[in-house]
Amino acid sequence: MSPETTQSLNLQGGLEAFYVHKQYVLTFDTKSVDVWRAGGGRLNHVTRLAQFVECPPHGLDPIIDTDRNIIIVADIDRAGQNGSPLLLVFNLADGQLVRRCELYGTNAEKPLQYVDGKVLVTIEENEDRAPPHGLTTILLWDVADDNARGFLGGVNLPVRLRAREERRTNTDGGVLFPIQLRPNGDVIATSSAAWYKKMEVLRWRGVDVPRFPEPDASIELEVPHEDYDEIHPTSSSCCVPLDESSFLMPVYEAAGSFLPVGGACQTTIYAVDAETMTIRWRAEPVGGHVHSVHYVAALDSIVAFGNHDNGDGIKRDPLAYVLVLDPATGTQRRMESLIYRIQGRSVQYCGLSRQTDGFAIVVVFRDGTTCAVHLEQFLEQGFPTEGERLACFKPFGEETFQVEEVSIAEQMAVLSVDDGSGSLHLRYFSLE
Repeated sequence: MSPETTQSLNLQGGLEAFYVHKQYVLTFDTKSVDVWRAGGGRLNHVTRLAQFVECPPHGLDPIIDTDRNIIIVADIDRAGQNGSPLLLVFNLADGQLVRRCELYGTNAEKPLQYVDGKVLVTIEENEDRAPPHGLTTILLWDVADDNARGFLGGVNLPVRLRAREERRTNTDGGVLFPIQLRPNGDVIATSSAAWYKKMEVLRWRGVDVPRFPEPDASIELEVPHEDYDEIHPTSSSCCVPLDESSFLMPVYEAAGSFLPVGGACQTTIYAVDAETMTIRWRAEPVGGHVHSVHYVAALDSIVAFGNHDNGDGIKRDPLAYVLVLDPATGTQRRMESLIYRIQGRSVQYCGLSRQTDGFAIVVVFRDGTTCAVHLEQFLEQGFPTEGERLACFKPFGEETFQVEEVSIAEQMAVLSVDDGSGSLHLRYFSLE
């Protein structure tokens, strides 16, 4: 790979956040929302959204559907009395607002799930009661069909679980956590968003969703150790398809009353058959928190990324890791760690990038120093090194920046950086 030096992106206002989907980049600044497309080693401006939208809350990432040429952004009705949640649908090509979906309740700030023009969005119906006593509802909306009625139905926590869920403490506000909207319309969610020793994976059939049904099947998972008291999915964005009938689900397990270091926390990746609602396999747990999972069909490998603090609660020992699993059995094929005390700098991003000739693993450190290695090479040899440290290049040259966020737009790394002024700027560079 022969990376270029970084380039800057000029925005109308100060950068607040950016989101990437395939070759598209969506930027939110203080004055506008803009769409960019990676190509020819540059980010080229496509359009500006006709209506200004404030940056969505954390976890409510916008959706870009290149097949239907639309962008879906979660917002709230600031002109109304109750500030009801909204889903705003914009045209990807010209930025015009094409649809405005008015929801009810308050936004639970759970990640949106999207398949074929339909969105799962989680709301809290009763904002006057402190969660989790307020009822959490997952709504299904059609945001793409002009002839559809929009609201298609929804699901609630099963009656048999409500008493148990109300006894939870220290929750983040949800008693249902959306995991996946299946291509056949089935809804998968879990009963856990907080501390408890058990978690249920629930399935509702798509044909029943208009009637707000009880789930038709479920799987109960328990913490693996007696002193653990916390179990929940690491993130719905990590729950990805494995094949037509199964999906991968990383589950965080911890002793919630202790600092999340050393042996006090771990992640276990499950392969779940969504048709039979059974566990196909359970991988050996790894320390810390898995934040990203991919099934790479071309190499028949599952690649997961995570981070952990292997310290003792007094002295920190942070690290990032890459985990490779066999998709048939969940057996570990490779595990590589990037330890701060060895690398001398903290990892800000570690993830997968699609290249013209396959895939690459990309590592970006806090100072912008970067490593990119072809996935096939990584599977055989691990990371390239110079001594004990990663073999890296400096896309910023001798410039001094602090990298805040990183995403990959096809063969391009996109970064928000702080140059010391306290303001964020967008920089990017090619990985090929």
